[in-house]
Amino acid sequence: MSATALPALTDVLAAFTQPAVLVDRSGRILWGNPSFRGLFGEQPAPESLGEWEERSPRDGEPLWDALVRNRTLVRRLHTGRGIQPLRLKLAARPGGDAVVVLASAASAEGIEALQERTAILEAVFDSLNEGVLAIDAQERIIALSRSAERLTGFAEAEVLGQICREVFQAPPGTECPFQAMIRSGQGFHQREMVLKGKGGRPLHVSVNATPLRGRDGKLEGAVVVLRDLAEIDRLRSELAGSGTRLGIVGNHPSIRRVIEKIETVAPSEVSVLITGESGTGKELAARAIHDLSPRRDKPFIKVNCAALAEGLLESELFGHVRGAFTGAVRDRPGRFEAAHGGTLFLDEIGETSPALQVKLLRVLQEGEFERVGESVPRRADVRIVAATNKDLRKEVAEGRFRDDLFFRLCVVPIELPPLRERREDVPLLADHFLKRLALREGRRKVFASAAYGILERYAWPGNVRELENAVAHAYVCSPGDVIQPEALPDHILRGEDPFGGTDPYAEEREQIYAALEATGWNKGEAAKRLGWSRTTLWRRMRDLGIRDTRRKPPASP
Repeated sequence: MSATALPALTDVLAAFTQPAVLVDRSGRILWGNPSFRGLFGEQPAPESLGEWEERSPRDGEPLWDALVRNRTLVRRLHTGRGIQPLRLKLAARPGGDAVVVLASAASAEGIEALQERTAILEAVFDSLNEGVLAIDAQERIIALSRSAERLTGFAEAEVLGQICREVFQAPPGTECPFQAMIRSGQGFHQREMVLKGKGGRPLHVSVNATPLRGRDGKLEGAVVVLRDLAEIDRLRSELAGSGTRLGIVGNHPSIRRVIEKIETVAPSEVSVLITGESGTGKELAARAIHDLSPRRDKPFIKVNCAALAEGLLESELFGHVRGAFTGAVRDRPGRFEAAHGGTLFLDEIGETSPALQVKLLRVLQEGEFERVGESVPRRADVRIVAATNKDLRKEVAEGRFRDDLFFRLCVVPIELPPLRERREDVPLLADHFLKRLALREGRRKVFASAAYGILERYAWPGNVRELENAVAHAYVCSPGDVIQPEALPDHILRGEDPFGGTDPYAEEREQIYAALEATGWNKGEAAKRLGWSRTTLWRRMRDLGIRDTRRKPPASP
């Protein structure tokens, strides 16, 4: 504070009946008005008041820091009547080097209650995973949580009282979002931005900001919550990393063969028939074929042939003209036209009727079709990828599927293995789904080793789709960051098919696991317990997808 400013300020404060005092950053009392000096039962000269800490028992952090952080607090002072609790309020900061403090009496009960409430609030404040800071109406930082300290690199004491935009340095040419919020009084939610941490380190964060208003509705500042997106960015990189090719997750030889076949066939124009049980990822394989093909920049159109009645499916595929049937009030192009230049994915092709199969065959043979209700031939340049969970060769043999259409569709067959035949991929898939959930929910979790073991032993009649649902169930039901077995769906814990069936190999699998675990996974000793040769044990472990589950969960970030 300048020498010329002090007399003008003290002249004003001297007229106050309420005790007022000027304190600098070090806690030195620069001046006290007569009401403040009267607390000591004497009238010491203003310049002889000394250090605040000499006249006050130590109550936590230094007075300057506490006032800048809290604005109002209770402190005890040695007065002429003994130790007296005073309620202190930060009234002004002239020049930034001194604070004007107004004091009033506070009861002993009041000081205890206030300190207790303050302790609770600070504990909650500092326990949050997200970084939290508070700013006043002048955009000055008045609080910084411990998580915010870790995120930004700044200690709270370094930034208290400083202008927020000067500390975190909004990018050049952009308006500081906190300044805009203080001016408008409007908060914002999940706004991504890059701020500057200590040393200029960039901080990729998602920000929520909520205005703080007094009882009179006047804006007093804001609470800002910073969520670190660096971990989210790292998860995205991990998802694109190990065990994932073409969006297909797995390292088992059977799934690697599928990926290699997709990479081989994708650049061509031939039709592909993808087979496999429900939930094995047939649509994912179809999309991979499209994405690797010369048609990648054109449409990928999916039609579920089992979802519509025959008449509606024909209209869906080929389109219709106005008046073709009740409700056809205008011309409508079909999916073949929508997929022109791209790929048409016919899912559940085995559910089509013989009459529709004839029309599909015509498109495949001649490249022509007609909309429902007209006789004008139309052409569409599409590549057909079809999928089914049925044995189409058996359907052909029993007369339910045309053999000529089958051979047109099945130029290159790709069979997706069920999950029970590639159990070693279960932990990889489970981790993949957990990372996707972490991206969406903002909280990373891992499976306990025992949970991995249960996931690998289960037969997965619903394949990858069922595993994805089970992981989501466990993620939601786990209160902590390490998912224990009890968070898994009940039917998986019991090893039961959710639709009432049972794993026919469950008993044998359990016997093998029991023998291996009893012998510390010594295969020679386990084989003796089972009455088998070592070769037989190895073969059954391979066939049943049994592998050593003695592994630690991935390290938490």
